[in-house]
Amino acid sequence: MFAGNLLGKLGRVGVKGYAVLAVVAVQIAVPTIALTGELPARFGFQMYSGLGGVKVRAVDARGDEIAVDLRTEVAEPLRPELDWLGVLPERACAAAPFAVQVTVEQAGQQRSVACG
Repeated sequence: MFAGNLLGKLGRVGVKGYAVLAVVAVQIAVPTIALTGELPARFGFQMYSGLGGVKVRAVDARGDEIAVDLRTEVAEPLRPELDWLGVLPERACAAAPFAVQVTVEQAGQQRSVACG
């Protein structure tokens, strides 16, 4: 008797009910699958979490490390998903007038330029 009532109710759910169940299932399945893959996973909530940061190091004529204020050149904080190696060293030279060399490190790569 109970099984017959349950099957009768499931039969009345209709197409809209199955569509809602399908959408809920997809919303649960996609993040679950993303978490089982290698991190950070593309389109996962942790997409940029493993990229690390961007490090800027400027050196003066004596070889001492000097501070670089990049706020006049770029918006901070430096977003790790952007490729800063191509443009940031020259911008850092402009922001640090006493620097003779600037090195930018990002994602295990680095680029150094002589300022002057």
